[in-house]
Amino acid sequence: MAKTLMFVALLWCAFCEASTEHNAVVWMKNGDRLTGVITQQDKDIVFLNLPYSGQVQLPRAQIDRIEQQKLLAAPIVVAETHAVVIKNQVVRHSSVDLTAGKKRSSSSTDNLGFKTAFEQRDTNIRLTFDGKYDYETSNSLKKTHKYLLNPGADYFFQPQLFWRNKVDYSQDFIAADYKNIDLSSGLGYSFYDTAELRIEFIALAGLKRTHFKETAGLELFLGDRQQLDFRHIQLEWDLRYLWPGSSFEVFSEGSYLKPVNQPVQYIEFRQDINISSGLHYYLTERIRLSFSVDLDWSKIDVVLPRYEGFSADSRDLHQKLSIGAKF
Repeated sequence: MAKTLMFVALLWCAFCEASTEHNAVVWMKNGDRLTGVITQQDKDIVFLNLPYSGQVQLPRAQIDRIEQQKLLAAPIVVAETHAVVIKNQVVRHSSVDLTAGKKRSSSSTDNLGFKTAFEQRDTNIRLTFDGKYDYETSNSLKKTHKYLLNPGADYFFQPQLFWRNKVDYSQDFIAADYKNIDLSSGLGYSFYDTAELRIEFIALAGLKRTHFKETAGLELFLGDRQQLDFRHIQLEWDLRYLWPGSSFEVFSEGSYLKPVNQPVQYIEFRQDINISSGLHYYLTERIRLSFSVDLDWSKIDVVLPRYEGFSADSRDLHQKLSIGAKF
């Protein structure tokens, strides 16, 4: 009888020990469902032990939700299951890059640049903020002096489909169009958004207001107006790929803007293209060197009666080497 009681006690303890483990169902953003045991997790990684392949590491940014199932201690003949949905933790990313360079050719050019980016994502909302500052001199004369601020917010209807609202504000201390404010909104689709790969495209429509200096000498075209409003459609993209097993990350981001109205009779605004493509090399997990090629191209034609049209394009191409940090 004593042996029987001891066996029952040992069996009960073993059951209670096993009942503290959590079986989890992990729903990925791409639609996959993984069932296993969570052995460890933090704000970035979930370690899931799968019965068919062993332990795997799942980036939390790829997880839609986690359902945990725990067997409550009870008599052996009765087992009750409760499901608990765990919300994703807030994910934040930020980066800062400093650019400085000299170019010696027919002219002596010095460049100083600063760029920062911030992103915060929870289940349905993603907030972003980009800032950029450029200062360039050529033969000791100012050639470029401007800054740009780009706050935005994305609302995700589904893990991959979202709606974007954003503001682009730029101030140029040298150009005739010294201030530009762009309000736009539209639909975006995220094909991939992981720590290693991001592929996103966004189609937008909006209104852009350009302010001109009074001393710009554009009275022939603008009359007594000092600002113009453009309605436009726009395509944006954000591409990133961290090469597996290496410290190299290639990237390309930019926009293509097409005006849908012409507010001035003798000036035709054709398109506006902004592209930044290049390569990041991570010296450490946080510190990186970056090389990029940046193109800003505004295509503008001037059309006068009885004269052939001529181009008044604004085109700026830069190659930049910078050092920065990603957090």
